[in-house]
Amino acid sequence: MYNNYRTPEEMKYYGSDLNKFVNENCSKEQTVINIDLLIYKRSKKHIRIIESKHISEGAMEFSQKEVLKILSTAQFSGYIFEVFIVIGDPPNYEPVKIVDITDNKIYTIKNKNDFINWLEFEKELA
Repeated sequence: MYNNYRTPEEMKYYGSDLNKFVNENCSKEQTVINIDLLIYKRSKKHIRIIESKHISEGAMEFSQKEVLKILSTAQFSGYIFEVFIVIGDPPNYEPVKIVDITDNKIYTIKNKNDFINWLEFEKELA
């Protein structure tokens, strides 16, 4: 039923059908981004928003980075909240660069298991 709503090119450009709808029907005075990942570890009260980019992708659009920067300033009482950009390629994400949006520090994780440990909140960036 909905398979014809986005062309193959639009499937790459728009993260969802709703993104396409908003782009075509709503004001251009607003920024619409598709967040790649939000991870919440209940036992640690830790939340991360992660925007993923491939190594070959160019610079992030200004508006997208602007919204991520705004989000990085959010505070939730009793929770750790972070926003990152992860730059790497599947299948193993070896190596991967992680940009902390709050302070623009760049970290490199060289192997898959360390990356998984970070994603699972078992290892902090250093």
